[in-house]
Amino acid sequence: MPVWTPEKVWEDQDVYIIGGGNSLKHFDFSLLHNKCTVGCNDAYKHGVITSKVCIFGDTRWFNTHKDELDKYGGPVFTSTPALSKSRIPWLWTLPRKTVGCHKDALGWNFNTGACATNLAVLLGAKKVYLLGFDMQLIEGESNWHHNSLNKPDADIYPKFIEGFVALKKDMDKMCPEVEVINITDDSALDLYPKIGVTDFWKGN
Repeated sequence: MPVWTPEKVWEDQDVYIIGGGNSLKHFDFSLLHNKCTVGCNDAYKHGVITSKVCIFGDTRWFNTHKDELDKYGGPVFTSTPALSKSRIPWLWTLPRKTVGCHKDALGWNFNTGACATNLAVLLGAKKVYLLGFDMQLIEGESNWHHNSLNKPDADIYPKFIEGFVALKKDMDKMCPEVEVINITDDSALDLYPKIGVTDFWKGN
């Protein structure tokens, strides 16, 4: 696909971002079936009914999953420079910026979850809900899914949080009306208001 021109297909909608944290290991993903959702990395495996779009930022991950992604059925977004000239029909590309939130590109911010938040803004989100944004190891594990590419590493999370700091700084200027809420229990990401998982879903 050519470079995607941002379009607010979810204007003024609540958008849920499915992160990779181990806190989602026992999550009922059917709760997301009627929601606008951006699935980070392996979330696409739950199908397009759960993860309406997929986003990733790593070429090695893509090369491992591309055959399954071809059967996924939803649009796949990336700002990975190596894929910027891809002709794959279901792969939508945008330019990559190192940090921040942008209107014509995606801020990488050192992690897919922060990049997905920038994408949610471009899609028109009014509220962005973060799921599985642990930003720490839970029971010694980093992901709710099997991750054969990266071993659990607690040292990566300060850099991830640094990326979110840069993202929030730009969003506060560019789109202060967009609210970001973290509904991840025991998350180490303290930049946004938090709601407990059980309390949130009781009301939704």
